[in-house]
Formats: sequence, structure tokens, C-alpha cells
Amino acid sequence: MVGGFRARGYQQAAVDAVMHRHAEGARRLLLYLPTGSGKTVIGALVIERMLARRRGTRTLFIAHRPEILDQTAAVLRRHMPQLQVGIEQGDRRAAEGADVTVASVQSLVRRRSRFDPGAFGLVVCDECHRALAPTWAEVIGYFHDHHRDHHADGGLLLGMTATPRRTDGRSVLDVFDEIAFEISLTELQDLGFLVPMRYFSVQADLNLATVGVAAGDFQVGSLGQVMNTPGVRALTLRAWQERGAGRKTIAFCAGVGHARQLAADFEALCGVRAVVVDAKTKDRNRLLGAFRAGEIQVLTNYGVLVEGFDDPAIECVLMVRPTKSPLVYTQCLGRGLRVAPGKHNCTVIDVVDRSTHQLQYGMAHMSGLPRRWRSKGRDPFRERRSVGAIRVSDPDAFLRIQAATSLEDVQQILMELPPHVVQAGLDGEPVPRYTPATERPPASRARRDAHEILSEAGASVRTITADEETLKIHLRDPEVDNERYAYLRWHLQRVTQRAIEFQRPAQRRLRSSSPRAVLRSMLGGRRIHELAVDPERQLVDVTIAGLGADEADALCRNFEREVGMQLRLTGQLGLGF
Repeated sequence: MVGGFRARGYQQAAVDAVMHRHAEGARRLLLYLPTGSGKTVIGALVIERMLARRRGTRTLFIAHRPEILDQTAAVLRRHMPQLQVGIEQGDRRAAEGADVTVASVQSLVRRRSRFDPGAFGLVVCDECHRALAPTWAEVIGYFHDHHRDHHADGGLLLGMTATPRRTDGRSVLDVFDEIAFEISLTELQDLGFLVPMRYFSVQADLNLATVGVAAGDFQVGSLGQVMNTPGVRALTLRAWQERGAGRKTIAFCAGVGHARQLAADFEALCGVRAVVVDAKTKDRNRLLGAFRAGEIQVLTNYGVLVEGFDDPAIECVLMVRPTKSPLVYTQCLGRGLRVAPGKHNCTVIDVVDRSTHQLQYGMAHMSGLPRRWRSKGRDPFRERRSVGAIRVSDPDAFLRIQAATSLEDVQQILMELPPHVVQAGLDGEPVPRYTPATERPPASRARRDAHEILSEAGASVRTITADEETLKIHLRDPEVDNERYAYLRWHLQRVTQRAIEFQRPAQRRLRSSSPRAVLRSMLGGRRIHELAVDPERQLVDVTIAGLGADEADALCRNFEREVGMQLRLTGQLGLGF
């Protein structure tokens, strides 16, 4: 807790990094933070720390949308009520001498003569990828450069953005000297601050090579003509019905006409409440409120909800606006990745051009996967991390993996390589070795083969049941919606010729008086040499020979999860290699 803010660990780390570099003399710093990371809170924390370091320091917070200005002012007033916070935008005027002036860049360009250019020791630029635009350059030059030239402390210019990369190839590092702190989308997912995604691409004959380009992105009129056809809209609706039906959805469209027609199609053909929001929507706040309240299931828009709109309950992002802009794509995607009660992931449905001369920026570029990669409902960022852990010693094998277009392709290649060529498979794990079944084996054989693969992969299994169609695997690990179990499913399907169902453990604890029975079920025949239970300390001491380090760690975690007691291992442990 800092002041009135409850800062998450990475947010505090970002603030500490900024303050440390500023103390060392840095004057133009950048924070590279994904959408949903809490940039407003981080900016407010920096303001608080700067005030504590230099009492009387005034702050200028610059943004370009009224929604961002209002949100920032509300956060500051709620958590630092002792500060005078003013808004300079439209008909609103900040009080002269306000501790923090939250202002639109458009208003500052016209009214900068109202302000003492040397008064602001801290200038914060939200969505600072825009800082290369002439209006932003004027404002930064007037306020920060003047303060730097006339004050010994030099002031601080702080930029915050989800992507420093622009469509025109320029970088915001042309304005900001260095990145003080950055955190990746997958790191925030691993920390539980963003949800994983289920990504599906929909291949369509868009022929984007014929669409003109204006201001670094596809020309709106011609792009709208491509996307707003009965065929593409029908493809979009069918994909949503298969992958996103029942989920609260925001659709990013190729133009206002496209957004209106798509909303009408959702209502007429899918039977769901859908509305469109555009720049001329007069009752925008009422409609957004109804969407947040769950009264509207699908919200279509063009351009107006890419930034400055947050509803953590969004569970599906429908990308029907091809773009060349990494910024636009990243911002649209980020609308669905925030955490909300009962929300486990976000479905992303992306309509892409199947053309070999594809111009649009997309998930493959963003995650670092090959252009034609198909994720098939998995999280591309986690797939990229899994593939990145592969280690092979043969150059031809490396090139084959680089050219793969799906996780299934990668696994097939790894299976075909000689064992001595593969030092590490997906996620750095060993590659399962088996002979794929050419016909459906008996249930007993399917259970045995599945158990061997799962044991080799280090998965902790309670029971496996099989019938003619399905293999049901009851696991001790509750986390099965990840890339590890996605590729285990693929192997299990090949060896059993059955559909695979992973079932999480029930949320219960066995009696603490039965630790030996639980251990026996977990050890698969290994001998327990000694076992002592200390009920008061909720501790079980046990001696088991022949465990590897990874096996021991997994055993302790699973035992504590299931029994509710700590397991302390003694005895001869394997070295784990």
C-alpha cells in the first residue's frame, strides 16, 4: 500500500524503476505496459512519489480522449483528496495553480499561453505513441523542454504506452530516451492480472492487396467495401455462433456502415441484443452503461472504443477490422483481457485474409509466430513460449520447426526426429515416444498407453476411465486449461483414437488421518520407507528413495493441495537429469 493506492507488485516495481532512473539523472522515461496493466494507477503513483520527493511539484497529465481524462482525475481525487486536480478540456478549465492539471493535448495546443511553461516538474503522457505527432511535439516542447532548460532538477517527462511501435515504422524512443520498465502480456497473465485467450482465426478471401492505404493504415472506404459484404458478414456470424455465442462481445468493425449492418445482422439472424456505437451516437453513455449491465450482448463500433473504454466482463473480442497498425490491433485485443469474477479466458475471433500477400497486422506478428500459424483455440503467446523452449541439434530440424504452422505440426516433427537430435521438446519437456494407433485399441490398452504418456510427461493422474468413444482422465492438477495439456491431449488422441476429457479434481480435502493412502496413490508403486504425522503442525515427514527433484516438488504440491498438510521429504533423491 502506498498512500491511498493498493499497488500490485509489478506496478510498484514500475514506479520504483522510474524514480530510480530519475534520481540518476534520466529526464525522458518510457513505461511499456500492456493494455489492462493499470497505467492510470501507475501514473498516479509516480505523481505521488514525485510530490513526496519534491514538495510543491506540479504535474501535467496529457491524454487525447475525454474518457481517459475523466478516469485519471477520478483516480487522483479518490486516492489523493488533499490534491487540487483540474481538467483542461473542451468547456472545462483547470484552476490556476492546481497541483495536477489533467488536460487534452488538443486544448493545450490552443491554450498553452494560460500556463507557466516552467511550472510543471512532471509531465505524464498517456498513450504516448502519439507523441511524434506535431501537436504532441508542440506541447512537450513548450512544457517539459522549457522546465528542463530553466530548472536545475530538469523535471521528468514520462510516457506510457502498450506498444512503442507505430504503423509508420517510427518509435516513441525518438522522444523518450529509454524504457524504464516493461512487462509482457504473458507475464501479466502468469501473475493473474490478465486472462489467457482462446484465439481463432477465420480465413477469408479479402484480397487486402487491392485495398488502398491512407495515413499508414487501410483506407476506410475501400476496407469497408471489402468487409461489409453479405458473404464476409455471414462468415463472421457463423464463426461467432461456433466460438463466441453466449459471451459478452465487442466487435471492432471496418467502418461505421459495417458496424451498423453487423449489429442488425446479429439481432436478425442470431437473436441477440446488439447495438452500434459510433462518433455520432448521442446516447453513447447510456448504451455503454447497458452493455456493462449485461442488457446488451454484442457491441459493434468503428474507432471509438479502441482506447478509453473498459469493461472487464468482456469475454469475446471480434476482430473484423483488418489493420496494418500494431497499435490498433493491440488496443482492440486488450479490451477483452482484463480479469473479472467468473471469467477464465477471452475468446478472440479474428477475420484474416488468406492471401499469400497478406498485409494486415495480426496475432502471428504480435506473438512472434510464423505468418500462417493456426492456434486452433489456444493462446498464441503461450504457444510461442512453448515452441521457444525447443532445443534441437540438427539445422534441418530447426528449419522444419520454424516453418511449422501449428502446434500439431511441431509435435509431429519432434516425434519424427531421432531422440539424440532433440535435447528439449515443447516447454523444454521430453518428447513422448510411442507408436500412434492406426485403429481404435481396446479400452484396457488405451488406459495403459495413456498412463504411460502422462507419467512420462510428469502429469499427476488419479484415475483413467475409457469407453469406445472417450477417455476420461481425472487429474490431481486443477490447472488444465494451458498449452501443456493441449499438446498432451494431441498425443493421447493419437495413441488411443478417442476423444480426451481432462477432469479437474473436486474441491475437497481428504482426512488428514489418511496421508499414507494418499501417498501410495501418488507414488505409483514406489516404496514408503518411513512416515510420521504431526497433526498439530499439519506436517508429514516421509522417506522415499529414488525421486527426482521435479518429481519431489510436484509430489509435495499435490499432497498439500489434496490433504491440506505440508509434506517434508527425506531420503535419497535423484539428481533430476
